[in-house]
Amino acid sequence: MRFATRRSRNKKELKHQGRVLAIFGMCMAAAMTAGASQTSWWVVDNTTDLLGGTGEGVAVTADGMLRPVEGWRSQALLEEPVVLAVDRLPGGDLVVVTGHPARLYRVSGPSVELLAKLPGEQGTSVLVDADGAVWATTVAPGVLVKWSGGELEEIGRLGDGGFWDLIAFDHSIVAAAGTPGALFKVGNKGLERWLEVPDAFVRCMAVDGDRLIVGTSGKGLVLSIDRSGRPSLLVDSPFTEISDLVVTQAGELWATALVGEPLPKPANTSSTAKKKNGGDGSSSTTDTLNLDLPKINGKTATSELVRITAEGALLHVHRFDRQVATALGVDGRGVLVGTGYEGEVWRFVATGGARLATLDAVQVTAFAPGGALVAQGPAGGWSADRAGRQRSRFRSKVKTFSRPVRFGMYRIFPEDSGVKIRFRTGVSADPDDLWLPWTEFADQTSRKVALDFGRALQWELEIAEGTEVDRVEVAWTEVNLAPVVRGVAVEPPGLVYLASLPVSGPVIRQEHPTFDGIFTTVGEIGPKSNNAKKGKKYWQVGFRTVSWKAGDPNEDPLVFNLEVERSDGFRLPVRKRLKGDQLAVDTSALPDGRFRFRLEASDELANPGAPMAGVGVSPWFVVDNTAPEVGVNREGQRWAIEVRDASSLARVQMSRDGGPWKEILPVDGLLDGPVEHFFVEVEEGAHLVVIRAIDRHHNRRVTGVEE
Repeated sequence: MRFATRRSRNKKELKHQGRVLAIFGMCMAAAMTAGASQTSWWVVDNTTDLLGGTGEGVAVTADGMLRPVEGWRSQALLEEPVVLAVDRLPGGDLVVVTGHPARLYRVSGPSVELLAKLPGEQGTSVLVDADGAVWATTVAPGVLVKWSGGELEEIGRLGDGGFWDLIAFDHSIVAAAGTPGALFKVGNKGLERWLEVPDAFVRCMAVDGDRLIVGTSGKGLVLSIDRSGRPSLLVDSPFTEISDLVVTQAGELWATALVGEPLPKPANTSSTAKKKNGGDGSSSTTDTLNLDLPKINGKTATSELVRITAEGALLHVHRFDRQVATALGVDGRGVLVGTGYEGEVWRFVATGGARLATLDAVQVTAFAPGGALVAQGPAGGWSADRAGRQRSRFRSKVKTFSRPVRFGMYRIFPEDSGVKIRFRTGVSADPDDLWLPWTEFADQTSRKVALDFGRALQWELEIAEGTEVDRVEVAWTEVNLAPVVRGVAVEPPGLVYLASLPVSGPVIRQEHPTFDGIFTTVGEIGPKSNNAKKGKKYWQVGFRTVSWKAGDPNEDPLVFNLEVERSDGFRLPVRKRLKGDQLAVDTSALPDGRFRFRLEASDELANPGAPMAGVGVSPWFVVDNTAPEVGVNREGQRWAIEVRDASSLARVQMSRDGGPWKEILPVDGLLDGPVEHFFVEVEEGAHLVVIRAIDRHHNRRVTGVEE
């Protein structure tokens, strides 16, 4: 224990050294990775984080330490199936009461001695008073007895109901009864009814200074009773039963509370029931259990551990979703909790707790002073013993990551703790069959995690006796994933978007054209633009606007390199290191043909040493910088017009003698081919006829003829 004490004194110093080392390690990692994704640390070094895990033979201390604790060893088995109460005799032996039938036993090591047969079906409580006399209660019928000097004396008997708990208060023995709920006191005249309680049962009691604390079943009340017998309501809980109470050495009041004590429907004696029971109707069945479950913090509770302040505030400590917590004890460093339907022992401090042991029993039913306990399934006594601890292990809560990560070094403090550690990883937040199996235990307190990648991580420690752990840290960094280009779109020819109004006049550019390449560009618009849309529409002959959508799985900032690719695969650079998501490109610098834009998205700003890139391409589009060809011939009293274009025409118009432009339709009625024919009637006199052909790329040709 000298080792553990020294570690406790140096805890703050060790934690400080650990943090310094962690900061130093992070700086070194950043330097060695040459700017790769930043190294982070998963650190568990305080009570709150530790209490999120589970232990076996390990306790979480109030100052954030993990320490091995004594285990429980099966001391003696009992013949009866039920054992509900235990106390300790002055010499150190245990005294227990059993059920079916009710018996009083002394347990000394592995030896079991029958002290008395009790006048009831089931023993419910046992108490050793200051003189060493043993008091016990039963139900069916409710009887209070005293065993002393080898003789059993009946002190009192109830006409209805039974006794459920015993306690010494104000120099008297007090017995809890129900139904109906009442308190009885042993006085000079024997058993006396002391106080009526407004509930079905008085289930448990505890002494808190000069007051008696009482927990009930039915309404889940907690009452405070002074020495004169005057009661006051301390807590009207949302539970149906306060199953046990305990007061710690620090004066804190703790309770276990249950929800929905199942009440079966009346026995069905119909022929159907007889058939279910083998036809003779000798036993009854319960078809359903109707539970009215109250809500605790918005959730349906099964069993809760709570603290109760002196003012009556009910403070949630822990909810047992599957287990039923019914037994409480005090071991000087916290509160012991016994559960069923798996016999577990937990220790709690004010902020939470950890499991100490899982017994080979169905339910822990009561604790005795000095850490001993009784359990049933099978019924027997268990003693606190170092030999009873099979192992001291602690399993952390699961650490989940929003994206895949790479695991690095782990460190355990103190560095000479001598513990072993292992890891496992998976994808889901809760370990399941798809998780990888545990790695082998490693006995080094600092080394590389024996796993590469994962979306979740959990570790488990095996702690040696006489040592302790106050900090575990694991380095991790996100796996750098390639950016994803979700789409590259090209607007119709000539359409550009500007985030702000252009300068006055027909010029639409926001800035002077650049000449660092053959392409002129305008209107790079990024996500920081004040315009929520693409911008205001403008038109510029020869331009094509390209826009894109891209993202990074690591949420890294992106830069973009834009190229234009010809149909034969030849590429030309347009712009590099763009930060926006839209650009208008002057395609008049290209020869006619089929092209597409090729976009590369890079996360090099956040990962200069090892960037990742994603690529996207636009649909193919046609570059047409050649004006249509227009031929005009006179055929009698009409002009025959032929227009040819590399792509397709948008409109063909005529004007006579400077008049307004008029649309003329092709012979077939549709402008849908590379060659279109038109006819225009000739008018008498001297006239000037102007023909204007405009293709879909806004190239135009104007031809004039005289009549």
